[in-house]
Amino acid sequence: MIQVTYLKGELMKYKNIGIFIASLIAVAIASSLITQKLVVKNNSTDRSVYLLGSVTTTDHERLPEYQKVAGPLAGKFGGYVPLAFSKPNMIEGQLPASGHFFIERYDSLEGLNKFINSAEFKEAKKLRDQVANVHFMMWLPAIPTDSLPH
Repeated sequence: MIQVTYLKGELMKYKNIGIFIASLIAVAIASSLITQKLVVKNNSTDRSVYLLGSVTTTDHERLPEYQKVAGPLAGKFGGYVPLAFSKPNMIEGQLPASGHFFIERYDSLEGLNKFINSAEFKEAKKLRDQVANVHFMMWLPAIPTDSLPH
């Protein structure tokens, strides 16, 4: 009986993590749809990607030091933060961990890769690792303009 209860608890934990990840993906897709709608009006092609992540700040006083470097650096490679650095407002499920979440948009996967692999980011990352613990980072492609239902 105890083992069955434990297994149910473990399954719920994975279910909650799945709901959480699905929620982040839904936010990225919604943001992508909004961006795509704006791009369609401008008659241009959007091949953007979204970087999603979760971090726990360990040094709140020094965090602005990192943000001051990382924000403009991301911009140099076509990135910006449309959904800032914040705790999410959950609709369903439970967060698998406390922390702040971010979604950054990059004009292209090439730009994101150049940012992540740049010498400047590698240096900034040393500071980031002193002020925050990264739980995860992943990227998703934006929805192509011609795949929109309207």
